[in-house]
Amino acid sequence: MKRFYRYIFSMFLMAFALVLIWNTHTAYAANQEEDTIVNGVFIDTVDISGMTVREAQAALKKHIEGLRSKSFALIIGDNTRVITMGELGFTYEANNHIKYAIGLGKSGNLIKRYKDNKDIEHGKKVYPLTYSYDEEKLRQIIEECAERYKVSPKNASFSRKDGEFHFTDHVLGSRMEVEPTYAIIKDKLDDWNRLDFVVHATMVDVEPQFTKESLKKSTSILGEYTTEYKSSSADRAANLANGARLINNALIYPGEEFSSYTYLLPFSMDNGYYVAGSYNAGRIEQSIGGGACQVTTTLYNAVLYSELEIVERSAHSMTVSYVDLAFDAAIAEGSKNFRFRNNTDMPILIEAFSNDRKITFRIWGHETRDDNRTIKFENKVIQEIAPPSTEKITKDPSRPTSYRKVTQSAKRGYTAELYKVIYENGVEISRELVNKSSYKAEPAHVTVGTKKN
Repeated sequence: MKRFYRYIFSMFLMAFALVLIWNTHTAYAANQEEDTIVNGVFIDTVDISGMTVREAQAALKKHIEGLRSKSFALIIGDNTRVITMGELGFTYEANNHIKYAIGLGKSGNLIKRYKDNKDIEHGKKVYPLTYSYDEEKLRQIIEECAERYKVSPKNASFSRKDGEFHFTDHVLGSRMEVEPTYAIIKDKLDDWNRLDFVVHATMVDVEPQFTKESLKKSTSILGEYTTEYKSSSADRAANLANGARLINNALIYPGEEFSSYTYLLPFSMDNGYYVAGSYNAGRIEQSIGGGACQVTTTLYNAVLYSELEIVERSAHSMTVSYVDLAFDAAIAEGSKNFRFRNNTDMPILIEAFSNDRKITFRIWGHETRDDNRTIKFENKVIQEIAPPSTEKITKDPSRPTSYRKVTQSAKRGYTAELYKVIYENGVEISRELVNKSSYKAEPAHVTVGTKKN
């Protein structure tokens, strides 16, 4: 019987102990948020001693915000890009450090609590943080910087003056190497000491495509052509000289396009032009820049003999006197332009000059054509159109009725074709159509007086 009572009593004591433990745990959990952390406890470099859970959480948040505002400077040549940790998504991995810290010296059995307190007495307790950042974002920023701050090299250039070539040396460019720069920054971030830092990007020089030495290959005449303007007025002659001046020393690199508009426009007195005759709606009229078509026509023929790629060319509305049919190239602002592309492997230089009532275009470049190969251009008249017999009459009320003057002779119309003929060792091997041109027939223009006595 005594044994039974002892069993009942021991069960009672066990139940009492369990209730006591449960109540103690519940009370601890309820008061944990108001409890404070013992002295000497750190999370990373944040001293959370004496703080409540909420205070420790706020301190840790402030610490992370401070770290996210830290930055490093990426030096890219003469430029600097400042990158904050926040841009990289800098943060720390989830943990239970505060939960463990609040229980130091207070939870667990007597031995554990004693050991925790002794450990803190002999030195601070530090909970480390594991940080992370977006490596892809870092790479993206570096790639953007590489593209934004690259410095393109400058090709060497050359010109001609007084019959001699003058060369200007090339300028090196620079480029940031993405992978080595990324590796340097990543090494620093993976072992970051929480301080701002500076990284010098890995840079390499970029050579231009054409140096001064390589340009010395472009000193052969690929093609040249001359036309005369002996009967032109002084103003028209001045316009041709001005056109040659504006185009002279134009340098076109491989693949680039030459546009006459770029060099010759605007047709204005401020741009060196005078008033002279030009075609307009079947009539010769006085306009600023009259004669510019002879400039583009002469250049067109030099380009033909250089065998460069013609991009745009238009015939005149009526025939001209300074070249044969289909050899002309007109220019008219807004409607007709002469363009060609440098389809060679080296830069070409256009030399243009006028003297003794002649205008000449000479194209310099790298000659790669066979000496046994020659070219010739031949035109062929497909159709000839007689001018209308009915004259175009302009009445002048200031002149007497007896006055009559032919202001513009009748012009025949034509359709013509231009062919490029290639010879090897003097034997024709091909004949290629270059252009087909049409010229309007125009009756004589006559001015008559209408003033009565």
